[in-house]
Amino acid sequence: MNAYFVYAIAAFAASATLLGAIRFFGRRSDDARDGETFPEPPRIEVLSRTAVGSGRSLVLVQFEGRRILLGLTRGQWTALADLGRAPQSQDPASTIDAELNRALKADRLRRGRRSS
Repeated sequence: MNAYFVYAIAAFAASATLLGAIRFFGRRSDDARDGETFPEPPRIEVLSRTAVGSGRSLVLVQFEGRRILLGLTRGQWTALADLGRAPQSQDPASTIDAELNRALKADRLRRGRRSS
């Protein structure tokens, strides 16, 4: 093997190592990004939670002004209904109770039982 070839490979390896060290240690921290500010992430507010069975519950959340009814089991979350914008004068607990009663009544009618 030629000596010039060995020196060329060594010089290439040294320059690649030096370039990598400069890039790694020359990074600025995340706090010093020239005043970049990131918007605050949207808030998810839990309005109400009702246990339906063992390991199951209904959760009413508010996200970006919209109310969403979620079904919760031990293994997953499922969006059941988008209830739209929240009215300003209504109690969130009464909303979930009304939605739960409506769903139970529809289930009873579907199964052929009379509502009580």
